Amino acid sequence: MKTTSSSNIKNLVFPIAIVFAMARILLDLGLKLIETSAIPYYSSFFIAAVFEIIAIVYLIKKYKKSNQEQLSLSEALVVGVMFMVIVGTLFALQSFLYDTYVNPEFQKNAALEFANLYGKGADVEKMMIGEENIQATSSIFSIFTSILKFSLLGILISFIVGSILRNR
Repeated sequence: MKTTSSSNIKNLVFPIAIVFAMARILLDLGLKLIETSAIPYYSSFFIAAVFEIIAIVYLIKKYKKSNQEQLSLSEALVVGVMFMVIVGTLFALQSFLYDTYVNPEFQKNAALEFANLYGKGADVEKMMIGEENIQATSSIFSIFTSILKFSLLGILISFIVGSILRNR
């Protein structure tokens, strides 16, 4: 990929990704601070993902338009993955910090509440008791897992959108 393409992608994606990351963080923090129930909290992940998909489509279209209507699949992938890595990294760090230092019980309580909706609360409680020993390691691992999930969504959406738009 040319340096100019890489620079153009960074200039296009970075500011929008920062705005989306801040919006995602504010949504997550807002729901945690008002201690909402499990269903609205977990629904926010779906809602945020829909908006992130829309943003990836928008960014790829905007990049193609600014690149004289030329788009390679690799450029589309870079746009989408860069966007999702930035959003995912900032979100994962915020979530880790909140869940570790501000309110470590929020995630446990939300998971138990959600599991109780389906009669699986006792199973989840047993699982949580066993997890206490591995909490320190799994917290750092969860940051990387979260970033990976965001990246995979970016790859999938960028591949689909890039495949469609490069032929148009």
